[in-house]
Amino acid sequence: MATRVLLLTQWFDPEPTFKGLVFARELVRQGFEVEVLTGFPNYPGGKIYQGYKLKLLQREEIDGVRVTRVPLYPSHDQGAVGRVLNYVSFAAASLIYGLFGARRPDVIYAYHPPLTVGISAALIRLFRRVPVVYDIQDMWPDTLRATGMFSNTNALKVVSKVCDWVYRQVDQLVVLSPGFKRLLIERGVPKDKIEVIYNWCAEDALGAPRGVVPTSFPDREQFRILFAGNMGKAQALDAVLQSAQLLQQQAASITFVFLGSGVEVQRLQQQAAERQLTNVTFLPPVPMAEVGNYLNAADALLVHLRKDPLFSITIPSKTQAYMAVGKPILMAVDGDAADLVCDSGCGRVAESENPQAIADAALALHDASQEERQAMAENARQFYQERLSLRVGAARFGELFLQMASKPKVRLLPAFKRLFDILASAFGLLLLFPVILIVAWLIRRKLGSPVLFRQIRPGLNGKPFEMIKFRTMRDAVDAHGDPLPDSERMTPLGHFLRSSSLDELPELWNVLKGDMSLVGPRPLLMEYLPLYSPEQYRRHEVRPGVTGWAQVNGRNALSWEEKFKLDVWYVDNRSLWLDLKIIFLTIKAVVVRDGISAKGEATMPKFTGRQS
Repeated sequence: MATRVLLLTQWFDPEPTFKGLVFARELVRQGFEVEVLTGFPNYPGGKIYQGYKLKLLQREEIDGVRVTRVPLYPSHDQGAVGRVLNYVSFAAASLIYGLFGARRPDVIYAYHPPLTVGISAALIRLFRRVPVVYDIQDMWPDTLRATGMFSNTNALKVVSKVCDWVYRQVDQLVVLSPGFKRLLIERGVPKDKIEVIYNWCAEDALGAPRGVVPTSFPDREQFRILFAGNMGKAQALDAVLQSAQLLQQQAASITFVFLGSGVEVQRLQQQAAERQLTNVTFLPPVPMAEVGNYLNAADALLVHLRKDPLFSITIPSKTQAYMAVGKPILMAVDGDAADLVCDSGCGRVAESENPQAIADAALALHDASQEERQAMAENARQFYQERLSLRVGAARFGELFLQMASKPKVRLLPAFKRLFDILASAFGLLLLFPVILIVAWLIRRKLGSPVLFRQIRPGLNGKPFEMIKFRTMRDAVDAHGDPLPDSERMTPLGHFLRSSSLDELPELWNVLKGDMSLVGPRPLLMEYLPLYSPEQYRRHEVRPGVTGWAQVNGRNALSWEEKFKLDVWYVDNRSLWLDLKIIFLTIKAVVVRDGISAKGEATMPKFTGRQS
């Protein structure tokens, strides 16, 4: 049977994301059964894509990948309010579907950012006992601080606390660089819980060149150093323009080409004009399928980020694309990204935001022989194929998924279940106290005293306890003093109380005391204990319940053998999520009054052990 993987990601195709459909398809190729849980596409514009309509649920199948889309608040505002609503709405919708709608997976893969996806994954793990592999692509709150998305110190502290909680809850963390791993270890995450799996690139889009670059692209007489991608504050490209100014006199044949868009483009163009830079060209963004043409046409490829402790442990995603096409790289990012270029021997390294260092590295690439540059290009391509490619990365993920799925199920802590029982039973007794008083008054009026029915029943591990219920039968006996059959002693009021399950309300006191749980196998008679088979006796490995798995799957209409099988199944598969599901189904069963009694019986026939 194929291992089932739930990919939990807020962004998925047709939105721009490299761990989207390509990744899911590769997992299917490996033999996994994949369901993607995502939102309706709205990134990066903040508007629902054409062809999609926001609704409660949409399912589709693409190349063997089942995609489930849940609603969210579409937004990608620069302001915090719209962005937070976008993140929180998807987290809430994905949590509800993950708990109650998704077929139980063997492992969950959760993509970060945003952090809210991690919260949703951790809660699904808690309730459904499914291991989670958490892929950290941005180090929060560091990224929020570095990019200026959040500047409030208290808010960042809260985000940090939530991150720490998510890291503790999930089973495995995957990071994109050794620096990310070092930082998490410094923050208290066990090192054996962290795996470094480098990102890959959109390999299909960077294959064989398609078409030609426009005439505005500098000709072959120039040594063209291309920067492709977003031009924002984090890229700090002012330093590159200053390098171009230094090189304009030293090496006129070196030219910088900026391909893409971003909030800084207009300002950078104006700055280049003011500096009268003739060795700088700006080109508008092109579809991803055409980017490969430009990368292949360039002589070297530039990566640059602002000098920041966070970026020193980051490997910009364009690095993998540059390596995949096989071009010398000018890496002007400190730390792990620079180490990657040095280890692979695929280019030259310069200090971030250091115009002179960038100029020197550009000159070194320009002055290198054709053979040296060709060797750098081959080193880049080979390093990518052997260490960074989709095939390698997805295989590493596949190994992790199989490893996680083969681990014993995450057991719900008995203490947590007990806490839930205490809080729920106490709240139930308070909320239903008026109902309890009315039922007690009716019983006293119709049946007399006592109002409560008390009986010794077997509890956890068969230990006896006194169970209390509302009385539903008359104390009628035959000529020999033996109680009459249930059907003759049951009163109309008693029948109503049983069919509506109101007779069970006093059992909330048993739950509060710890004799019972809200959910578990129903407590039967002490005289049945010696009649159980060893397998049937396992129903006593947990506290008996007010309701149970057998009660929502037929109740008294089931045979004893069917009941006991369902009870033992619950013992082996119990979880808080299953308890919540049983409580929900119990409410439904009470409303429709299903399975109140066995055929021809007021309740159930006596168990004799012959069914075992």
